Amino acid sequence: MQVRKTAADEIYGDIRERILNLEFKPGEEIRILDLAEEYGTSRSPIRDALMHLGSEALVTVLPQRGCWVSRIDMRRVEEERFLRYSLEKSVLSYFIDRAKDSDIARLEYFVSLQKENAEAHDEVAFFRNDDEMHHAIFDTAGMDRIWQIISRETGHYRRMRLLSFDESGVVDLNIRQHEQLIEALAEKDLPSSLKVEGEHIFKLTIEAGEIRRSNPDYFEKDN
Repeated sequence: MQVRKTAADEIYGDIRERILNLEFKPGEEIRILDLAEEYGTSRSPIRDALMHLGSEALVTVLPQRGCWVSRIDMRRVEEERFLRYSLEKSVLSYFIDRAKDSDIARLEYFVSLQKENAEAHDEVAFFRNDDEMHHAIFDTAGMDRIWQIISRETGHYRRMRLLSFDESGVVDLNIRQHEQLIEALAEKDLPSSLKVEGEHIFKLTIEAGEIRRSNPDYFEKDN
């Protein structure tokens, strides 16, 4: 049975995407009255949505003072990356056991979209299709609910990835690693798949310093 979404659910989902896509910048103030006017609703569903986002550490709500988009917390980025890697490396064997040629083709399709996104310099679409490719691995493995957990719990890591788009070599490396991963999965080579996956997830460690230097106001100061 499909659960009907409330107004707060829909507003929450939309604001969340705007935060993750950096339309709302880290540290930017979010005004409830402005959002209520924009969404054509009362303040109540806006407050509910922001409280939900606060539970995910994507906004900071200070009673009687206001609400701000949370700055990126590098300690949380590390935790979220660990979560994603731990779950994703565990699911690769399930994918290999279940995957058909059509499942491999599905992964290749998302990489082809990424190449188009890179040419168009569309970072939001590029990383959306990145996520769709990884989501497809979980879906084929019968672990879609686990992917939903990853999606919900990795907002700081996702924003960090989006900021990496303009760093030298990041896009080409991302695509190359995806192609290597797909090749290893097609050959049912689990050790090679795990190796590429580890390199892919942890490459952000190398990029982090330059990203922070390029966007100092987007990050928590004490980590």
